[in-house]
Amino acid sequence: MTETPKTPSGPLPAPPLDRVAVFIDYQNVHLSAREAFLPWGSPMKEGHIDPCAFAQALVSMRKRPSRLLSVRVYRGRPDPRNEAQATAANDRQAAVWQRGGAIVCRRPLRYPYEWPDLPAREKGVDVQLACDVITEAMTPQVDAVIIASRDTDLMPALEIVRSRRYAHVETASWAGTSRIRFQGEQAPWCHRMDAEAFEAIRDRRDYTKG
Repeated sequence: MTETPKTPSGPLPAPPLDRVAVFIDYQNVHLSAREAFLPWGSPMKEGHIDPCAFAQALVSMRKRPSRLLSVRVYRGRPDPRNEAQATAANDRQAAVWQRGGAIVCRRPLRYPYEWPDLPAREKGVDVQLACDVITEAMTPQVDAVIIASRDTDLMPALEIVRSRRYAHVETASWAGTSRIRFQGEQAPWCHRMDAEAFEAIRDRRDYTKG
């Protein structure tokens, strides 16, 4: 006589949580937010976001059960010999974000010979971000990576992560702005953050004051 299989009692176990690493191209995200949501000519101190709140919001938008594993922020740092006040504000901002749990990766700004008539520019920030995306995606602790940027220079890194199947690749962009995608595809999935989401995660601290 064949036994009837027993039906498991009690609730089914919860599905495992995806462990998500978020990478933020900060200048790209900041300037894109200003373009999308703020009036033309708003002071540059406006439009900043709290990186950890931003990352948590992105993870909460995913369809799969997920938890935020890490938040990495990439940006330039002014030279105190050229811009002492801007450097101090940049340092204070980085310190606050780090206390909140973010990893802040900064590289020195490059000043052209014509500075200050021509602005200083970030140099090496996108390369460091791309390298870190690949490195983090290769670790067994990471199930998915979300890259917040519109910079198409990052696409080779995303292509490597996808082709090697290191981790699931997603991106993030503000509503109404452009996004990065694989050539000829709609992928990767892009999390669109609207004006309401932007207001909820804005960083309104005035870092120009010591």
